[in-house]
Amino acid sequence: MTIMFPKMTASAPAPVSGIIADLHIHSTASDGEYSPARIAAMLDKEHIQAAALADHDSFEGFQEFRNAFHGVSVPAVELSVEYEHTGLHLLAYGFDPENKAFISCLEHFQKVRYERIGKMCERLCGMGVAVTLEDVKKNCPPSTTLGRPHIARALIAAGHVKSFNAAFEKYLGDGKSAYVPKARLDFYEALDIIRASGGVSILAHPGLYHRELAFDVLKKLPVDGFEAYHPNHSRSFSRVLIDHCLRHELPYTGGSDFHDLRRNKANVIGKWGLTSPEWETVRSYFNANCAYRIG
Repeated sequence: MTIMFPKMTASAPAPVSGIIADLHIHSTASDGEYSPARIAAMLDKEHIQAAALADHDSFEGFQEFRNAFHGVSVPAVELSVEYEHTGLHLLAYGFDPENKAFISCLEHFQKVRYERIGKMCERLCGMGVAVTLEDVKKNCPPSTTLGRPHIARALIAAGHVKSFNAAFEKYLGDGKSAYVPKARLDFYEALDIIRASGGVSILAHPGLYHRELAFDVLKKLPVDGFEAYHPNHSRSFSRVLIDHCLRHELPYTGGSDFHDLRRNKANVIGKWGLTSPEWETVRSYFNANCAYRIG
């Protein structure tokens, strides 16, 4: 799946009122622009009562976020996985934060990500685009899980491109001149690790995979549930997902997939997610099926 930052289509819905739970947010622990504490303050300002940092392959921001957020903090992480040669994202919720096998898995892929970003910087430098790994790391906390957006920021800072989209379209997008394929965890191995750590698996933003996998395939994946509400989902597609989950007694979640305030104006923190009745249903499911007790 090509990672880009597209404008919303005309059919995409506007944010829904009455949201109290945003369960998909990124911080500086991965490719978000704001610290976990800053994210907490933004959520408090929006009167969000429950939230989850779902950083890529990283759980580093959870403690800071939990200490700063006045609402309910849900342990979460977003994993990049491969299913039959297609890249998918899995959201893991409610796992034991001290599970050694899960922590070891995250640390391995953080290292793999670091090595990948180094290789992409080498390719850029080889093309005369002077951006080094040190440039990429310059404004990141030491524990940050590096990704392509961090290279994009360095390219913008150095004056090589003017925007994130330009960085991906010219250098960083799938198949572009500086692109290096990402190592992904096997889909079924990821499910086993999540379950062994006491967590549940939710397929993130299913609407982004329609070009690679038909919905009839997606809905049969052995995940615990689906992310129904997302800025890139139309209202009708969210309804299809919700109906499927209700029919099969599966949990559905939602969130803004917030990264920053500049790249995509649609991914507004605290404006996408679950209403109070929906959150109470999901919380009950998490508490019945997860190692982590959610207050």
